[in-house]
Amino acid sequence: MSSTPETLEGVAVVSPQDALKIQSEGGMLIAAFTHMTDWCMRRAAGSVHITMDVPKDHKRPDFDLAQAEFDVEALPEDKDTPMVFYCADNK
Repeated sequence: MSSTPETLEGVAVVSPQDALKIQSEGGMLIAAFTHMTDWCMRRAAGSVHITMDVPKDHKRPDFDLAQAEFDVEALPEDKDTPMVFYCADNK
């Protein structure tokens, strides 16, 4: 069972192929990995890393992601830039 929502207001779930198309048209691929090691091993070409600061028990099924903090310095200044966020989860 995937934990990725089917719908989320203002967001579209896209395939890896669609993500690369968005990137080729000027969008950004943004990795939201909890560990820099994951990004170093499996990042998409041209992506940027947004550090996710979470407690050690963040993998609990009941973890409230509202408690997570992200380093957003790498986000584009132009808020109209399309952005594709992805993580190391294989789901």
